[in-house]
Amino acid sequence: MLSDLQTKKLTRYFQVYDIDDDGRIEASDFARIVENVRVLHGEDDTIDGIHQAYRGLWLRLSESADADGDEGVDLDEWLAYWQLALEDDARYEREVEALTDRLFSVFDLDEDGRIGKQEFADFYGIFGLPVHLAETVFVELDGDNDDRVTRDELRAAARAFFRSDDVEEAGNLLFGPYGA
Repeated sequence: MLSDLQTKKLTRYFQVYDIDDDGRIEASDFARIVENVRVLHGEDDTIDGIHQAYRGLWLRLSESADADGDEGVDLDEWLAYWQLALEDDARYEREVEALTDRLFSVFDLDEDGRIGKQEFADFYGIFGLPVHLAETVFVELDGDNDDRVTRDELRAAARAFFRSDDVEEAGNLLFGPYGA
């Protein structure tokens, strides 16, 4: 069962993906994220990879979570989906770690193995999140204060976001404040 903290964080994550703010996540929400990446990076092989990753995520999500078959996932369905995903380590790796690695590769524009502040702001931008929030969260995620977030730091943040019940974990803020 999801803890109260996990429920709050996953509700925030739902809000991030619900691009049109209609209380449902649909294929069109994922398509808009991919389009935002395309606008940011232009047409290249990265877009194909992101498109495939999000299409796969949407297919798994809709097949597993769309309990009422209405071609959308509401918050209750979303939370039920993540409860199952977080109980299964192999599924977690497939759902979270693979997407985290793909996103890291997309936003590590200079391919130096680290994401800088501007690259992190771009990451936030594809979800329509404010730049000032990206700056605040970046500082929290940069564990060694070197003005870069490494792949390992991002993986640790994602792990904390999805699995930790410690309110002090910086990764809890991966997608911004999640409410009280």
